[in-house]
Amino acid sequence: MRVIGPQPQISVVPTVRSVRPPDAYLDLLTQNEREFQEYVREVESQQAFQRLVEEGHVQKTSFQGRIPRHLYEEFQDRQFMEFMQEFEIEERGDWQRDFFREDARRHIVELAVKYRVPRGRLLHALEYCRHLKRSWAGYEDDPGFHLRLDDPEFREPPTAQMPIESAEPYDELAKLTEAYDITQSEFVEYFMDAGAESEDIGEELGIPLTVVREIRDLVDRVQIASSAQVTVVDTPSSSSQSSHTVATVQRLNNPPRAEIQVASEIEYNSRYQIQIPNDQDTDKETAQLLDQLRLINQRKSLTFRIVMFIYEYQYRYFVSGDELHLKPLTQAQLSRESGEHESTVSRILQDKLIDTPTGVLPLKFFCQSKGEVVHRLIAVRERQELGSGKREKPFSDAELAAILEREYDTKIARRTVTYYRNKFQGTPKFYTRRKGIKQSNESG
Repeated sequence: MRVIGPQPQISVVPTVRSVRPPDAYLDLLTQNEREFQEYVREVESQQAFQRLVEEGHVQKTSFQGRIPRHLYEEFQDRQFMEFMQEFEIEERGDWQRDFFREDARRHIVELAVKYRVPRGRLLHALEYCRHLKRSWAGYEDDPGFHLRLDDPEFREPPTAQMPIESAEPYDELAKLTEAYDITQSEFVEYFMDAGAESEDIGEELGIPLTVVREIRDLVDRVQIASSAQVTVVDTPSSSSQSSHTVATVQRLNNPPRAEIQVASEIEYNSRYQIQIPNDQDTDKETAQLLDQLRLINQRKSLTFRIVMFIYEYQYRYFVSGDELHLKPLTQAQLSRESGEHESTVSRILQDKLIDTPTGVLPLKFFCQSKGEVVHRLIAVRERQELGSGKREKPFSDAELAAILEREYDTKIARRTVTYYRNKFQGTPKFYTRRKGIKQSNESG
């Protein structure tokens, strides 16, 4: 006799799939920076372009400095509400507890999974909530740190000006690090590590717990202002490879932080604003030109989204210059965070460079594989900690997996660590490395 059980419950989980972009857009993405700049000059030299500019239908907006505070507040509020509605976050009763908690940014990985949102967009929402919380408490924070040069709805071009935010958090942080004799390496190692516990930091450095928490709060404020804002400057790039360089990162001290800049003569600091009524008839030549301008805008915007995500994601490396601070990042992850097709992201990474204090580096350099990170942990960090006496034995594969999850926001199985370790000849298994250490100690 056949027994029929209850009908199983089937749940459908919605997913967002990116659509392959038009061939014309892919062709534009394939161009290197020199070809792209030449293409822009050819488009702007057309008589139709000059006519549209004179008639006021097309305006080329250049950015300089930072967005004034009063122009951005309403736009920021609207963006946050659209984010909440798009991902139906308000339907969860505990979202306020998650978004307004003091250490929300340190739990961004689990929050992104919980609310099924891209990590990049969630970061800006958490920064916005932090700004609201501080404004309710009477603090005057600059709300313009969310600015992206590709915000499509922000119409009024900003004027050149000095940064709005107060120097107070920088000064306070500098005084505390000097008062407690915190070196730059200790600052980056302990206070820029989101996974470190305040109690462990205080015990390791001999600093009162209240001071550790105060420093971490200031670090968050400084990092928000430093890691999410592009500054357009008049100083031209000095690099001989400037035709391929899309941004420059400067490393600042006291307190240690980084700043990303774009030279004003580079094409990426401008956008075309097209103002033609939908019901207005246009001839074939004009319609084709408008399509070209929109595609140019899309390439510029996508480039900035990718560059800014890499800058924020690898911010700790930009501050320290230590390759041990590079986190695993795949092109598939970039595709998910930007909402673009993987083929689009792959093309946008080609032939583009960032000028950093450690040299001019290709964007692809920052897409580190898990295997590369595992290799560095064994070849560099393990050797350093054994040499300094911090450790007495090598990392086991389980310990490496725990480090990746705790410090690099990367969940990985122990056997996967073993797989990556076996791929490199210079990273033998745990027992072989331990045996080598014993032999070295005995001979010494």
